[in-house]
Amino acid sequence: MDFIRAMLIGIVHGVTAFLPVSSSGHAGLIGDLWGMQGAEELFFEVMLHVSTLLAVVAAFWKDITKVAAELILICMDLITNVRIFIENKKTGADKRYQKISGTNYRKMTLLLVTAAGPMALLGMLSRRLVQIAFGSLLAIGIGFLMSAILLFVMDHIARGAKIPKDMTYDNAIWMGVCQGMAAFPGISRVGVSMAVGLLCGLNRKVAVKFTFLTAIPAVCGALILELGQLGTLSLTGRQFGTYLCGALVAGITGFLLIRRLAQYLLRARFRGFACYSFLLGIVAIVCKFR
Repeated sequence: MDFIRAMLIGIVHGVTAFLPVSSSGHAGLIGDLWGMQGAEELFFEVMLHVSTLLAVVAAFWKDITKVAAELILICMDLITNVRIFIENKKTGADKRYQKISGTNYRKMTLLLVTAAGPMALLGMLSRRLVQIAFGSLLAIGIGFLMSAILLFVMDHIARGAKIPKDMTYDNAIWMGVCQGMAAFPGISRVGVSMAVGLLCGLNRKVAVKFTFLTAIPAVCGALILELGQLGTLSLTGRQFGTYLCGALVAGITGFLLIRRLAQYLLRARFRGFACYSFLLGIVAIVCKFR
């Protein structure tokens, strides 16, 4: 891959990673068009994911630090409750337990932990299937078509009013399942997760924030699986530099746009994205049988 192509792929990945269109689907289409394949392509994809993941962390740093602090406090309260339980059993006392879920961020933390479970399980179970799908334009095309249907549905969902304190753990489980499904190329992580969140009655702002925050463990899990498939990789210094530049462009593009795109998603209509995904799905399927 030359420098210009790496830069172009980086820009496309940096934009599509935060829109309701599949960045992995775009990577699959571009890879087929330019004849990219093998461990080198996978390594470049890993670098792109790392760069956009860092963009998410940087953009939502305050939320992440609050969630991390709440997670520590939850663990401390759980330990305290275990001690209270043991003491109550031994002495017959009736000491009150610490409240685990009270504030919005405390509930958000518990919901994120809940969503991580099905994400990890689905990622592990579908690992081989996802690898096969990445090499198939037919699978990518079907993924784009599925995303198009979900995006059409999103435009007809009534606006909800749920905030984190109102969310149920069932809502978090379903959004976690959707993040796991988004490992398949062509299926938009942002689109499918937001669609389910809105169907669950979430406020659109909460749906957007929860989608981006749950993407962090989802992408980390996907990176671990992809790194395990790299095997013995032989790169020249020039190739590594080219991939690094492409990844940096993706990260910078994502960081500059993620806040604006998140704000845009609060008011956006999705039929345009649906038509775009539908068109890409048809293109991928046609290319498969060309």
